[in-house]
Amino acid sequence: MIYGIILAAGEGKRMGKVKLTLPLGDKQLIEWVLRAVKYTPLDKYFLVVRPEDKEIIKTGEKWGAEIVLNPEYKSGMSSSIQKALLQISPEDLEGFFLILGDQPLITSEIINKLIKSFSPGKREIVIPYFKNKRGNPVLFDIYWKDELMAVTGDVGGRVLVKAHPEKIKRVNISDETILFDIDQEKDYLKAQIYLKLLQNRREN
Repeated sequence: MIYGIILAAGEGKRMGKVKLTLPLGDKQLIEWVLRAVKYTPLDKYFLVVRPEDKEIIKTGEKWGAEIVLNPEYKSGMSSSIQKALLQISPEDLEGFFLILGDQPLITSEIINKLIKSFSPGKREIVIPYFKNKRGNPVLFDIYWKDELMAVTGDVGGRVLVKAHPEKIKRVNISDETILFDIDQEKDYLKAQIYLKLLQNRREN
């Protein structure tokens, strides 16, 4: 079994507001991520949120996510990862994704390609690359759970990536959206333009 962990408990400091409920096309920003995850063979997916973000919680439940509350979100991304990992029993799991909640252009196809590239039990860290640039989401063998539980501060899986380069399995992706997340207003505007381009292509 493989689970997904969607990290959605950030404060949105660089954006200056809660960004995950912003409209993007016909959905909220976070809904695009939830939609991508829902249409994959993941056995379960968690949405890690701040307790006060009631709207995001409601949206996550609507899309079938298991909600994980992180009251310690001010401690950084590592606290959100650990809150979700505490819900996971290694006995019945082969691996887990760390998925950014502010990466609305990610697709089910990308996640599926990473799953197909994964060899359980080999301590792999499966990472998508676009033209030699490392992107997200990242799939970790369950072996790395304990090491991630020891990480502190506003860091995620990149600590392990840097520490264990020999365990990285690179998966080349022809879609640059694996490099794109929304930190600032300009990123949000860029996502709106990209989505309109995609919709125009489909209509034509």
